[in-house]
Amino acid sequence: MSGRGDNNKQGTSGRGASHQSGQAFADTRPTQRKPENRKLYDLLIDEVPYLVNTEAFTYNGEQRYYVSVNGGPQHVFTWDPDLKRLAALDTDEDSATLPEALEEELSNRLQADLPH
Repeated sequence: MSGRGDNNKQGTSGRGASHQSGQAFADTRPTQRKPENRKLYDLLIDEVPYLVNTEAFTYNGEQRYYVSVNGGPQHVFTWDPDLKRLAALDTDEDSATLPEALEEELSNRLQADLPH
């Protein structure tokens, strides 16, 4: 391969590097977790007590909530257009299903706290 120089000279990133756009991808990271985004609800539903921790965050411009019930696993609540309310978005097979009455009450509480 004589006659071929090293095209990847010091200070360059190889072929086409100078033609790459400096524009970043859209930021899809959730907003930073802050204490002022957290709320605590003490609920009694169907005679069962629930201590619920919620934390608001934004993802892709959409308001969502981390929700933990009685110190259990975290659920993510987001708007469900079919139900027309906030609902748990459970993608983890190990996460426990929330009782329907609890999920509805949480949705009502969280929606009441949304800025209008």
